[in-house]
Amino acid sequence: MKKRMLLIALFFSMASVAMGKVSTRVCLADGNTPWEPQDIMVGTKLTIIVDSDVNEYWSGGLLISGTNTDYGVLSGRDYNEITLDWKGSRFDAAGDDARVWDSAEPGFCGFDLLTTDVNLSSIEAGDWFIVDYNAMDIGDCEVEFYDYGVSRFVPIDYLPFHHVRTRDFDKSTKVDFADFAIFSLYWQESGYTDPNWCEGTDLDTDGTVDINDLKLFFDYWLVRTE
Repeated sequence: MKKRMLLIALFFSMASVAMGKVSTRVCLADGNTPWEPQDIMVGTKLTIIVDSDVNEYWSGGLLISGTNTDYGVLSGRDYNEITLDWKGSRFDAAGDDARVWDSAEPGFCGFDLLTTDVNLSSIEAGDWFIVDYNAMDIGDCEVEFYDYGVSRFVPIDYLPFHHVRTRDFDKSTKVDFADFAIFSLYWQESGYTDPNWCEGTDLDTDGTVDINDLKLFFDYWLVRTE
């Protein structure tokens, strides 16, 4: 009996490996450096990569829906007028005829992703697609990841992001001494309110630029937005 149970367990274990997995990972804007989950500043650009350990036909999507669209946006790369898709957002491993299309679903923005369905031998395990993510406003945003082979209506995963006020006051894409100089101009200033908040330097929005804001500023020292 024990031997039979062991064989059954081994069978399902092997079946699970054989089925493989399509998943996502989030990187910095360079598409290579892993993103360490944390609050991100408004204006920050990240990349979402869809990868797989299987080489087979697959279709899915990366989408933002509802009020989430007020806070984050997904962007494709290098639109191709001939193939009518975002050619730069698909890697060679997705196959010769892979496609990245703008989603046509009402109330959603994002992309439908498709590996080749013509020459299946051109599909390889590895990175299949890359989509850019941009934090647009202060608040929370969820990116929904779909595997259409599982369901077209229920995501298989959610990628949550929380956006906070930027410390990159000069919009140079890096929080550095230039931003600290701007912060210093408003030191101990008070009386500013929404939406200005001392040109954004009153980071805790309590009405005064003080030591609490300084601590919040240095939490992102030398952090890049892209």
